[in-house]
Amino acid sequence: MNRLMRHQGIAALSVSIVAMAAAGAGPASARSDRATVKTRVHSATVKGSAGPVTRTFSFIGPSGSKTATVVNINGLTINARCGTAGQPVIFAFSSVARSDILGRIFDGAGRLHSIHNTSFGPGVSVSLSTSSGDFDASGNVLFETPTAKVVTVSYAFDNATTLGKQKVCTVYGSAIAS
Repeated sequence: MNRLMRHQGIAALSVSIVAMAAAGAGPASARSDRATVKTRVHSATVKGSAGPVTRTFSFIGPSGSKTATVVNINGLTINARCGTAGQPVIFAFSSVARSDILGRIFDGAGRLHSIHNTSFGPGVSVSLSTSSGDFDASGNVLFETPTAKVVTVSYAFDNATTLGKQKVCTVYGSAIAS
């Protein structure tokens, strides 16, 4: 009987986790644009929460676009824009002193780019894009404050001529915050 109850408990936990992930993901939509491209931003911003929060974000912009905030959670802010050559430019900032940020980016050529700063705080910026010239990449970043607030960000980015050969750059992903 105990074995059956443990099995049912694990199944219920699994179903709950899947349901929470589906609810946090939100609706998906496809959109086709005409010849002109405008910057579109869907950001992940959380202000006060009783538990873990998952949000998705997406930045799509033409070359030379203005900076937009795509993540703003628990003291971590991530901004994105497209440079004049269509390359994604991504930076992280912390409003919390003595925070840590650690991450890895894999570019399209399979090269590893490491992100590491254990003195991350106000006045410090950390680049979350590559400097190798290969801008189709994916990465993961972990951020922690001294008060044990944690944010995990999984993201990808691509340079101009993406999304069906449109002349835009993209930065998109998800953030999980405690």
